[in-house]
This record gives sequence, C-alpha cells and structure tokens, in this order.
Amino acid sequence: MLQGVSIIPFTEEYRGACAGILRRLPDWFGIESANEAYIAALGRLPTFVALLDGSPAGFIAVEDHLAGAAEIHVLAVAPELHRHGIGTELMRHAESSARARGRTIVHVKTLGPSHPDPGYARTRAFYVARGYQPLFESTAFWGEDQPTLVLVKLL
Repeated sequence: MLQGVSIIPFTEEYRGACAGILRRLPDWFGIESANEAYIAALGRLPTFVALLDGSPAGFIAVEDHLAGAAEIHVLAVAPELHRHGIGTELMRHAESSARARGRTIVHVKTLGPSHPDPGYARTRAFYVARGYQPLFESTAFWGEDQPTLVLVKLL
C-alpha cells in the first residue's frame, strides 16, 4: 500500500474527480451512459474515496440488495496507481462497511472469461486474489457481446 493513502466516505466535492478517474479508464469504462449512471449513484449508495496525499486516487460504491447481500457497484482506481494496493484497500473498506450493515455475501459482475480481453483477465484475477469465487457467466445481463461473470465472496 502506498504511503499517504486514506479511505474516506464520499462527499459531493469528489464527484468530478471520480468522473475524471472513469474517463481515464476507457478500456473498462467506455460506455458513457453507464459512466453517468455510476457517477449518479455516488453518495446514494455507500461510497468511499481513496485519497493519496489528499487527492482522489480511486473510489468504490456498494449496493445493498436482498437481506444479507451487497454488490460492488463500481470500483475504479486511477490508471497510474494500478497495482499499488489502492483497489485492495477500497475493497477491504467496502467489505467491512457491508459487514457492519449486516451483509454476509458480496458479489461483483465483470466481463467474463469467454471474452478475450486482457484487461478484464487482470480484473478477474484481482477479484479472485481477494477471495471472490466465480459463480457463473451469462449473457443475460449485458448482452451477447459482453458475457458477464458473477463472482461472490462470503464475509
């Protein structure tokens, strides 16, 4: 983990910076309507921002579902800070917060392995390394061109 990183609850002052982080990740967040929905959800959902020396470096939002379940709605880290532990710290914080809200299961959706995208192979490896288990892949969520992998973790 980088020195100088802190995880704080989202406030409106960080909305623009979070949108900027998404724009800098077009290989993962290249659908503008989806990005607008992610940014609109910040603050409505439990959301946390990673600050590096006081500047936003990443963020995560979690959506509570049925009793006991939560979903990682969006997770993004500035591209130059990938593989420095910021995403891991955001995940830990989000999971702890979900646990405190009575959640016992967290799931996340990402592009499935039947789609040959090396960036998403790294994304799947990131989640698996943090204890998430692949549950199933389906085209029912995002369509035939974007097979969705659902991964789950018991808290």
